[in-house]
Amino acid sequence: MKNIITAVKEINAGLFGLSQDERRNILLVTFTLFLAFFSYPMIRSSSTALFIQSYGAKSTPWIWLSSVIFLGLSVSIINELQKYFSITIIFNGIVAISLALMGGSLIVLGNGFAYGSGVFAVWKEVYIILVVHLSLGYLNSVIDFRVAKLVYGPLGALGSLGGIFGGLLTTKLMKGMGVFYAASCGLLILALVIVIFSFTQKQFLALKEKSPISSLADKKLYVFFICGLIILSQVVINLANYKFNLGLEIFKDANEKGAYLGNIYSSINAISLVVQIVIIPIAFKYFKVSSVHIFIPFVFFVLILLDRLEYLGLLGTAILFVGFKGLDYSIFSAAKEMLYFPLSKEQKYGAKYVVDMVIYRSSKMGISALLLVFTSLAFTQNMLIISVLLWLVLAAFMAIKFRTE
Repeated sequence: MKNIITAVKEINAGLFGLSQDERRNILLVTFTLFLAFFSYPMIRSSSTALFIQSYGAKSTPWIWLSSVIFLGLSVSIINELQKYFSITIIFNGIVAISLALMGGSLIVLGNGFAYGSGVFAVWKEVYIILVVHLSLGYLNSVIDFRVAKLVYGPLGALGSLGGIFGGLLTTKLMKGMGVFYAASCGLLILALVIVIFSFTQKQFLALKEKSPISSLADKKLYVFFICGLIILSQVVINLANYKFNLGLEIFKDANEKGAYLGNIYSSINAISLVVQIVIIPIAFKYFKVSSVHIFIPFVFFVLILLDRLEYLGLLGTAILFVGFKGLDYSIFSAAKEMLYFPLSKEQKYGAKYVVDMVIYRSSKMGISALLLVFTSLAFTQNMLIISVLLWLVLAAFMAIKFRTE
């Protein structure tokens, strides 16, 4: 207990010792992520409920497959634009396009065309990755590793707090106003991030003469192993997601699904908040980043074993899903960001583009394709165990091979 109190005091002292520019940049990114995560439960719950209501849960892998295609296209465009435009312009442009696409899809769906739910569901998978990636990419370029280890816990905690409030509001809106009203409120709140992010520095993601991706030539092996971690983690998480989506079909209409999902996303963010406030700052202070990466799949393995208690029904799967997502959004996300700091500025952006945008979603594409063929519960359970054990082995191997922490 004494060590925990001492650690908290040292962390607070480090935060208050930051320069004015560092504090300003951190606050801007914090408010951006707070609003993004506050609006996301409304957007995600609405899009998921509307799509499942229109096409059924077994069609969700098609959404994941489609999102990879559109994400890859977005990455290619951004990779070129970042040579000529600041991150502020690119970020605000992405948010504006997202508002137009998702708002338009709601109008189309409201007029009786079911494919509007598909467009909405696909783009909700794409835009949140772009928004979070660019926000954290900007922050990584204006702070150093020492500051990052101090702020990622509190930063993520405030984002989770936004997610908790957003989830609670989602449930209330779904029950009182309906799914379309909840989705519209989410889009309106998302629009506010344009105002916040406009105050950031005119930071460029890359030099015009060299793209971030091409700068990774001498770090291919290191980035390859990071990609391996991401692939295995997302296979595990999306298997749990698919199993959970199947369980949602017990609800009769989109409003009931959306209200339940609002509570689920509040629970996810509550777990994430606790981990970010209590565990992350202390874990990064007293343990190596590589040790944290070993600990995460071990916890996931325990949760998978608990899910084998089948008498819990949907509750058991919900606990598995909430636990996976809560840890993914918190300690795994922060630990993953720490892996980028041995790289140069351009390499950080290149690695984040490859890992966060391409590999992150491509792994989802792969497991989605498998789930379109193998739909049995036994396949899902066996793949969960195999994938998490491979993840544990890879994390241990990386801890030995790359002794940088």
